[in-house]
Amino acid sequence: MTETATDRQPATAPTAPGQLPTFIHIGGQRCGTTWVHKCLAEHPQVFMADPKELHFFNRHFEEGQAWYRAKFTPSEHHKAWGEATPAYLNREEVPQRIKDMCPQARLIACLRNPVDRAFSAYNLKRNGRLAYDTFEEALEKEPDIMERGHYADQLRRYYDLFPREQILVQLYDDLVHHEKRFIREIYAHIGVDADFKPSWLGKTDNAVILPRAQDRLKSLGLGWAIRTVRDSPLGNSIRRWNRSQKKKKAGQYKDMKPETKRMLLDHFAKPNEELSRMLGVDLSHWNA
Repeated sequence: MTETATDRQPATAPTAPGQLPTFIHIGGQRCGTTWVHKCLAEHPQVFMADPKELHFFNRHFEEGQAWYRAKFTPSEHHKAWGEATPAYLNREEVPQRIKDMCPQARLIACLRNPVDRAFSAYNLKRNGRLAYDTFEEALEKEPDIMERGHYADQLRRYYDLFPREQILVQLYDDLVHHEKRFIREIYAHIGVDADFKPSWLGKTDNAVILPRAQDRLKSLGLGWAIRTVRDSPLGNSIRRWNRSQKKKKAGQYKDMKPETKRMLLDHFAKPNEELSRMLGVDLSHWNA
């Protein structure tokens, strides 16, 4: 039996509160989405859903449109409202679902060197709930780590459904080296004041409490605790400790075996070339 758009889209309640998003950041994973979310949430003309990652189109679609709309309750002064879920980029079912429900939504994607992204994802898992003795073991047991770096295939699913001008594709390299321009592009793309300067400029490593822990505290009505710690001397101490730990981890990240890096570079060479042609951008530095 052929699935139709009606089959894919949950029933909508005509009187459901809230509104559908005017923009959606679709990822990818380990590509700066948390920092972007903070810069968007701070903009006075932007309303961001809480928690950061709704996972509606990949995990909670059966909850229906009314559930999703309720996450967006902008005020009159808001000109744009949206969410950011990194998993949307690589999940095959998501583009059509977004097209069916939010056909006019402005989309944003950020892409990172797939070798660096894979190693960053591994280190996140190593420091989180999943641990592997080696990067090579993680690649073997979780093919998703590499599959998330096949950006051309993922973007094509969106380009097949949305006009190109509706999708802003950025590079993580630009976030690292030109963050002011990077966030201005996003503000302009979603239709808000692009001259607004968020306080998070220059603070990509300034988190006091891990993002997932922040989301959990907010869901329990304890957002005040985050703000209290963040603005206290303790918060400054935690930030200094976080930065020192990141410097230590940066050294650990260099421990990728040369043969593993060579394998990954070879694996992503053709996909990177395809992406380069698709975007009209030189990505040769990703292959070094």
